[in-house]
Amino acid sequence: MISQNGSPEKVTLTATETTQDPKSVPLPPHDTAVHPAKPGLQPKEDPQPNPSTPLYFAYGSNLSPTQMRSRCAFHPSLSAKPVAFARLDSWRWFICNRGYANVLPPEELRIVHGGEREAVADGSDVPQSGEEDTVYGILYEMARDDERLLDGYEGVDRESKRAWEDGKIPVSVRPREQGDGEYNKWYLEAKVTEWLDEEQKRLRGGEKGQVVLVYVDEKSLSVGSSKKEYVFRMDRAIREAQELGFPKKWADEVMRKFF
Repeated sequence: MISQNGSPEKVTLTATETTQDPKSVPLPPHDTAVHPAKPGLQPKEDPQPNPSTPLYFAYGSNLSPTQMRSRCAFHPSLSAKPVAFARLDSWRWFICNRGYANVLPPEELRIVHGGEREAVADGSDVPQSGEEDTVYGILYEMARDDERLLDGYEGVDRESKRAWEDGKIPVSVRPREQGDGEYNKWYLEAKVTEWLDEEQKRLRGGEKGQVVLVYVDEKSLSVGSSKKEYVFRMDRAIREAQELGFPKKWADEVMRKFF
């Protein structure tokens, strides 16, 4: 299996923690083995929606509920159900030099990495994301076990060191360094543009501002060409998202130009 964002998936099924509070969650060692979930491992009952859980902001091939159902093997009825459309203002969507979708933070939140593994890039070649210069996505509520599965698909380094409070990016936004992972987990507020699930809207007070989990590749900040296999998955993702009401004009202007 291939990650939404590239590289072999690294999936761990044994632990059940998730990042309810980014400041306090222990991140267990990262298992590089791929272990597809088996029906016998699934809990008997699906968890109920939890309004204290940060929603997951999908912006790449996970815009496809079909793909989410295949990846969220424990509780797809919860974790693969679209909750809302939302946007990250002043962020930018692009296909990075690894060939997969990435989002570029506003300049004040950018981290420039350099070293043996990656070339230094600052995102200066990433074009503006439409007239609004924003990134649209679909929000999902992830069950604990499914979030850990998704961490594997996104290649999160669960042994990376904790981030230091340097005055630029709060540790509540970026609890850990990216380390050797393909993506890092960020937590920040997104603006809901349309609720798709009335129960979730009620439980979360119908608030427009929602804290969301975003997978960000801090090290791949140059524009690249999409991997061939990713073109199909993104085409399906955009099509399925638009069937739900995802902004077509934005998707056509910002996303499809990369394919």
